[in-house]
Amino acid sequence: MYSRVRVIIIISASIIFLIAFSLSGQVLPVNDKLPEYDRELSSEPDNTSPIFSITVTPTEAHAHPGDPVDCEVLITPYNGFEEPVELELEVDAGPVFRGTYNAGTMNPPYPKTYKYRVVVPEKSPAPIMVKGTLKAKGGGNLDKVDLVLYIES
Repeated sequence: MYSRVRVIIIISASIIFLIAFSLSGQVLPVNDKLPEYDRELSSEPDNTSPIFSITVTPTEAHAHPGDPVDCEVLITPYNGFEEPVELELEVDAGPVFRGTYNAGTMNPPYPKTYKYRVVVPEKSPAPIMVKGTLKAKGGGNLDKVDLVLYIES
């Protein structure tokens, strides 16, 4: 396969992966890095500050070109957290493609689960591993989840 066609297919697969986590139906590049926050979620939330956590299921998926991949994103509030949560997705497909995208905003009431289905493009190169980090920020808090999509032949 020509290298230019391969690059286009890999980028298409990465963008499809991004759409799986897009709450607004739009995938927009983000030029700015996330600002520093006062509190990053620890393994055990304290008993006083309103904070949240995000959970993504699955965090690791295996699929073949043409297969669907179902995903869920859950926001869990602690101590009365009721702020909007902005999502940002960083994608890394090795030396071929890297990008950061606005993945939308989740709004209370929480807890709330958002479900997504993405179909791996039929002409995706395989095998390839696409790494991602979903970052969630809101109310002065930051939480993140690492993700991996293996496209297999």
